[in-house]
Amino acid sequence: MSLLSSIKENEGFDSHVYEDTRGYPTVGYGFKVSSLTRDELALNGGKVEPMSREVADQILNLKIKKLKDEVFSAFSWLTDKPKNVQDVVIEMCYQIGVPGVKKFVTTLHHIRVGEYRQAYQSGMNSLWAKQTPNRAKKVLNGLFNE
Repeated sequence: MSLLSSIKENEGFDSHVYEDTRGYPTVGYGFKVSSLTRDELALNGGKVEPMSREVADQILNLKIKKLKDEVFSAFSWLTDKPKNVQDVVIEMCYQIGVPGVKKFVTTLHHIRVGEYRQAYQSGMNSLWAKQTPNRAKKVLNGLFNE
């Protein structure tokens, strides 16, 4: 499954603002309203809602492009890893942010040295996996899908 398809499936879609599990106003594919940029909002006529899937797809593409730059800057060693492994880290960052993923020191170490089973176990022992167990399992299983 492609990175975009996985994010869409895991985030779900809502054309109207709703509160996410942490109480943040959110729209589209899990876009925190306060994080939408002027350029992103311009794609929706300058408004937050309603947001069509087509507009949400465009915004998601912009967000992923920016996120990839941020991820590869923060984890430069990731550029040498297979795409499926890159996608795991990128999707983790999409959900919990680069600063949050940087706290996964043991998991990232195992990914960096190619110990994907250990990375999976470490990731599944995290607060992230306790809070969103199904998503964490699906995302981390991507370490094994070449």
